[in-house]
Amino acid sequence: MSRAVAAIPVRTSVETWEAITGLLAPADSAGRSRLESVTNIAVVLITAEYTQQAPIVVMPSNGPRIRIRTVHGVDAEEARTEEVPLTARPCADPGWTMSLPCGVDDIEEIRDALRAHPGIEVRDVTEGITVGEPAPSDVTEGWSINYGELENP
Repeated sequence: MSRAVAAIPVRTSVETWEAITGLLAPADSAGRSRLESVTNIAVVLITAEYTQQAPIVVMPSNGPRIRIRTVHGVDAEEARTEEVPLTARPCADPGWTMSLPCGVDDIEEIRDALRAHPGIEVRDVTEGITVGEPAPSDVTEGWSINYGELENP
């Protein structure tokens, strides 16, 4: 599941993070408090547009992972009109984790800042989405088609 959230210039980076936290966790919840505790860090990543290059990835305690990208510049206004709330708030229940994208120049500083926030990590923006992917040995066998058999009478 993925969502796009309008960012700069439609919203400030702080307002953008507030919109994201509103999607993910109900007001006055423990999840919202956790998200608000990393506002300064998230604002840096949004301002640097890392969240446009790669998504914020949330792995709820159960259910599918959520990918959130920010939309900047001239496309931000249209993105704001097309924002769709999530059917459930994945950070409402305990046990969720989050991965934030970051450029290699800033990654060590951001990692240090996130040490005080277990369950919220940062990844290299160039690595793509590998968070929460099952290992190849965990993938179950699916259907296979023997195309040679289709040619037999």
